[in-house]
Amino acid sequence: MEKRVELSLLMDFYGPLLTEHRRQVLEMYLNEDMGLQEIADALGISRQGVHEAVKTASKQLTRYEETLGIARRYMGIRREVAICREALGRIPEDGTDSEALAEARAALDRIDGIER
Repeated sequence: MEKRVELSLLMDFYGPLLTEHRRQVLEMYLNEDMGLQEIADALGISRQGVHEAVKTASKQLTRYEETLGIARRYMGIRREVAICREALGRIPEDGTDSEALAEARAALDRIDGIER
């Protein structure tokens, strides 16, 4: 996964745990696609200060994910739900495709395992 996309996902889950300053800088960097100098000018701080805030916040978000794994579990659930939906979509109206049903059941079992 691209680093910016991954950081954006981690922000969704752990952003509220960051300080207001780090959250603001990272939101400008990720969501508003601003450069370091643009952020520095907007906040009245140095470019180096922005760089350090982005670097520190990124490390902090990564540590939260390594410890808690919420984003990883979420992505696993989404992946398994997609498999389940696709398998269920292959079942004919009369419900006779036992292979697709077995695949959907297996995906549901994996989802159940992710949450434990």
